[in-house]
Amino acid sequence: MKLKGNIFILSVILTTLIFIACDKKKIDKKDEEDTSFDKPAMLTNYSENVIVPNFQSFKISIDSLVTSFNTFIQNKSVANLTSLRQKYITATSKFQHISTFEFGPSESEIVRSNFNTYPTNTLTINSNITSGSYNLGTVSNLDAKGFPALDYLLFGKNETDASLIALFDTDAKAANRIAYANACLSDIQSKTNSILSNWNSSYKNTFTSSTGSQIGSSLGLMVNQLNFEVDLLKNAKIGIPLGKKSLGATLPEKCESYYANNISVKLAKECLLNIEDVYLGRSATGVNGKGLDDYLEHLKAQHGSESLNKAIQDQFAIAKTKLDLVAEPLSSSVNNATSTVDAAYIEMVKLLVLLKTDMPSALGIVITYQDGDGD
Repeated sequence: MKLKGNIFILSVILTTLIFIACDKKKIDKKDEEDTSFDKPAMLTNYSENVIVPNFQSFKISIDSLVTSFNTFIQNKSVANLTSLRQKYITATSKFQHISTFEFGPSESEIVRSNFNTYPTNTLTINSNITSGSYNLGTVSNLDAKGFPALDYLLFGKNETDASLIALFDTDAKAANRIAYANACLSDIQSKTNSILSNWNSSYKNTFTSSTGSQIGSSLGLMVNQLNFEVDLLKNAKIGIPLGKKSLGATLPEKCESYYANNISVKLAKECLLNIEDVYLGRSATGVNGKGLDDYLEHLKAQHGSESLNKAIQDQFAIAKTKLDLVAEPLSSSVNNATSTVDAAYIEMVKLLVLLKTDMPSALGIVITYQDGDGD
């Protein structure tokens, strides 16, 4: 009996040693594959060709929006209002291409919350304008500034062009309204300048030199923020207006840029395009550089019988096709074409699973953020 017991113990030890040896071989192989991939080149491509150029493009659009606002204030004509609104649309579209990069300098400025907390709080906005006393740096004003506040101020609710212009011209609080809109613009402009300056001075080197995959690494931060953005696209831009968080009761008033009322789908498309650009390492000019797709191919990551990269790229194509079928304004489509919007939402969910579960697992990245239900 004692001999049999010893043999059993020895067999358990031997089996354990075999498993450890096999696991070590797998880890060594993974480490070898990981170190042979040129991460510095990938991170350099992201910083020099994707991230910084998108911030530069966004800065140009913001500066142009500020100039257009000043022109409108000097000459409050319908033509100048129309031009100002178009500049707003361009700037908020460009914002979709920097929202993903909320790490480093952008995290310090809390870009998403400061620039795009929606739906906007019109009661707070009107109260601030009436009093003429406010501090846009406080948490209580996060939903009363940024692009959503400008959306309300420049398009209004059921306002004609003439009546909206009057609010900036002959209304008793016109001067306060002008000052408030200017404060919102200045807040975005100054934070953008600070972010871009930090990227160009020191953070670019910090970003490209952090080549690990651990929590806090450049790759870890970027993959986390990429997935946070997909969550926002799925929930805030599509799911919440569709009623996914309200037991099926649609909430059209929670659409992004609700008052412009004809660009919510456009902004969702821009957001999805940017997510794809980041995944591919595709530059602001459309050049496909070294990105996450190349890293997955290098690691030979699989998804069933096909490569994980192919599965992700195919899902991007499907999601874009379904989103293309959703008509503007989204605030109407969530009620009048619910099944079409829902079909797009379903494909966003599938994309999120691939990017948030399968990709991080293959890359050895830990997802650390809490699910985003929208700002």
